[in-house]
Amino acid sequence: MSPIRTITVGVAAAVASVILAQPAMAASFQRDVGDGIVRYADPTNELCVRADDTTGTAWVEVTLTRPGVIGKPIVIRDDNVRHPEATCAVITAFEDITYRADYESYWSGRDTVLRGTFQFGT
Repeated sequence: MSPIRTITVGVAAAVASVILAQPAMAASFQRDVGDGIVRYADPTNELCVRADDTTGTAWVEVTLTRPGVIGKPIVIRDDNVRHPEATCAVITAFEDITYRADYESYWSGRDTVLRGTFQFGT
């Protein structure tokens, strides 16, 4: 291959990789968990849990663990009776750490606990 053709192919490959590259995804999110929300703010490493402001009692509890890492879980619980605003905690987070969030949510009008799991990265 001629040197000019080699340079042309190299430049084209570099331009294509920049154009096709996925944008960086921020770790911040807000997620509906049945009877409330879980919200994470990456810039402050703050995880907030809020039970829905509804008639009757509602609560949400989130337990954070790190998959494959032994340690004490972080548990955050919020209810709409004693604490109508969100309950938040700053989690010690290093960049690129994956957390598993197991949640339970309850609303007295339904009288059932909803459970689920999701993972997120910092």
